[in-house]
Amino acid sequence: MPELLARPQAPWALRLVPPFPHIAQRLLALAGKENVSARELGNIVKMDPSFTAELLRFANSALFSLSREVTSIPQAIIMVGTDRIKTMATLVAVNRMVRSSVRIAALRKVWVHSLFTAIIAEEAARVAGLDRDAAYTTGLLHNLGTLGMMSAYPDEYSRMLEVSDDFGFDLLQTERDLFEIDHCTAGAYLAQDWNFPDETAAAIATHHDDLVPGEVSLDNLIRVSWRLADALGYAAFSPDKRWTWEELIPYLPNAGSSWLGESPEAAKAKLDSLLANALK
Repeated sequence: MPELLARPQAPWALRLVPPFPHIAQRLLALAGKENVSARELGNIVKMDPSFTAELLRFANSALFSLSREVTSIPQAIIMVGTDRIKTMATLVAVNRMVRSSVRIAALRKVWVHSLFTAIIAEEAARVAGLDRDAAYTTGLLHNLGTLGMMSAYPDEYSRMLEVSDDFGFDLLQTERDLFEIDHCTAGAYLAQDWNFPDETAAAIATHHDDLVPGEVSLDNLIRVSWRLADALGYAAFSPDKRWTWEELIPYLPNAGSSWLGESPEAAKAKLDSLLANALK
């Protein structure tokens, strides 16, 4: 009899991470199929009234810029499309994962930073000719490992960030020393465990890598986007290198045809107006 292959055990630092909501997993799986109807997707969502309410709240937030109020899930699906519904479902699911500890200042900074990165990544993808929804979702999830470890160990992780900031320690190495895994690897593990696309997991795993001039890819776009969020003053933690907006913009193709190519003050004002509603 052939020996069965055992699934690798989760790294210990991730064993207390709240599970990805089952309703979101089913929705993402169905939305990824061809010719799925709004009614089919709506039938899954309505099985969880609280998830439905959260999904509608996000659909009506400034983050999705719909022209009129959305009052039902089928209406939201028709108006924004299945790809956007997948993005919203992911946003709701991750929000559920972190909301019990979002009152902690360090975790809230990570969440705000992730939303800024997602919005920047979506716009950068638009002008670069890449998939906007994939860029938004990956930008939102690029610090998934941080969110996961913070949710599981909020006090310990927050103290580690404080010590790293105070003494200028290398964040990834400090994570490995204390948790035996860094947030890039942890995020990629969670993304794969929750059946997110391989390109998302790969971008999460490499988002701290060096920028590549002239490379038009999701990986490189995410590396630029989170650094742009930092340059606007929304860093989740102290970076190993402080970039300026002007230094980073050249890494984004066609940025001059977008609000990204305006002044950092103008870009920050736009992002602030979008996030104000999303974070209510």
